[in-house]
Amino acid sequence: MGIMTKKGLIVALFATVMCITNAQEVEFKPSGKMEGRIYTDFSADIVGDGEDKAFELKRAYFGYRYQITPEWRAHVRVDVGGSEFIIEDVLNQYVFFKTAALYYEKDHWFAAFGLHDTYQFKVQENLWGKRYILPSMLDRQKFDFSADIGMSGQYRTDNFSIDVALFNGEGYKQLQDDDAFRGSIGVTGWFADRKLIARLYVDQSNANVHLGSYTGFIGLDLDKFTLGAEFTHQNNYIYTEGHNREAYSVFTQYNITPRVGLWARIDGMTSEFDFDNPLTEDDVVYIAKWRGKDGQDIFGGVEYVIVPKRINTSLNYQHHRSNEAEAVNSGKIFFNIEVRF
Repeated sequence: MGIMTKKGLIVALFATVMCITNAQEVEFKPSGKMEGRIYTDFSADIVGDGEDKAFELKRAYFGYRYQITPEWRAHVRVDVGGSEFIIEDVLNQYVFFKTAALYYEKDHWFAAFGLHDTYQFKVQENLWGKRYILPSMLDRQKFDFSADIGMSGQYRTDNFSIDVALFNGEGYKQLQDDDAFRGSIGVTGWFADRKLIARLYVDQSNANVHLGSYTGFIGLDLDKFTLGAEFTHQNNYIYTEGHNREAYSVFTQYNITPRVGLWARIDGMTSEFDFDNPLTEDDVVYIAKWRGKDGQDIFGGVEYVIVPKRINTSLNYQHHRSNEAEAVNSGKIFFNIEVRF
C-alpha cells in the first residue's frame, strides 16, 4: 500500500470518527408540526322508506404535536363534526377537544396522561384502516369511547404488547359527573412475521352499576389482503342494569392495485334484557327501540387512492336489517372522501 493511500485511509478514518462524535453531541431541538384530517361524504337512501340525500361533513380534525424532549411530547387535537349533535331537531356542528395530553415514550415503554385515545379498538381500527368510511364496530356501536380523560401505559416489543388504563369512563364529550372510573387491560400478540394479530381486552367500571366489556380479536395482514374478526360481550350497557349486548364484526379487503381495493364488512349486534318482571311501560318502549337498533349490517364497496396517504375515496353500499319481529331493511349508497395533511 502506497504512502498516499495510507494517508488517505487515515484521513477517511479520522473524518468518520469526527462525524460520529459530532452526531452524538448534537443537541436535541424541540419541534412541532400541525396535522389535519377531513371526512366528508354524499349519501342517498335506496332501500326502505327513507328518502334522504345529503352532503355531510362527518369529521374534521385539526391538531398540533410538539416534541419537548426525545421522550416527552404534547398533543392537542380538535374534533369538529355534526352527524350526532342535534339542537331543536336540526343537526348542528360541534367542536370538542379530542386530544389534550402529555406522552412519554422510551425504549419499550409508553405512557399518556390527559385526554387521549383509548385502547379497546385501536388494533382493530388500524387493520380496518377505513375510519373515514366507518368507525370500527366497537366504536360505531358505542361499546367504548374512542378517547377519554385519564392515564394509561403500554409495554411494547416487536411481537407483544400489554396495555393498562384508568379513565373517567364518560368519553371526551362530557365532564366527569361522578366518582367512578373505568379501568382496562389488553394483551396483543403478533405472529408469523407480524402477519397474524391476536388481541384480548377486558374493561370494568367501579360505578354502582358495573359496566364491563370482554373482547377478542384476530386478524391477518398480508401484502394485498387483510382479514379481521372480533367478538365482544358487554354487561349493563351505558350503566343500564340488565341490558347486556353481544356483537361481532368481520371485515376484509383485497387490493387489486396499490391504489384500487375492494372491501366488505359484516357487523351484527344483539341485546339481551334481564329486567324485572312485570315490565314497566318504559321498559317496553326501551326494548322496542333496541330491537330496531340491533340487527345485521352489511357494507361493501371499492376504494380508490387519489394521492397515497393523503386523499382516499370510496363508493360503497351500507345496509341494515333490524332484529324486530318484522324485520325492517334500510340501505344507503355512499361516496366518502378522506383528506390528510
